[in-house]
Amino acid sequence: MSETYVCARCQDAIERDFEVRSIIRTCSECGENGRFLHRSLVESLSAIAAENRPDGWDQMTLDERFEAALKEGLITVTRT
Repeated sequence: MSETYVCARCQDAIERDFEVRSIIRTCSECGENGRFLHRSLVESLSAIAAENRPDGWDQMTLDERFEAALKEGLITVTRT
C-alpha cells in the first residue's frame, strides 16, 4: 500500500511505500529541497476553520502552517 506525501512548497504529490509524518527530499516539480508532509497532515490543516487560522496563513508554506497549527494547538499529532 502506498502513501501520499505533499511538497510543502508547490503541493506536488509523490507516492511512497512507507508511512511517516514527513520526508525530506528535492521536489521534482519545483526543485526545492524540503519537507513533504503526509497527506493526512495536509488534510488536517485544510480542516482548520478560516477564523482560527493564524495571521499570514495563506502566505505560509505547508510546513510553516503545520508548525504554526501545532504551536497554536489547532491540531495534535499522535503516535502511530
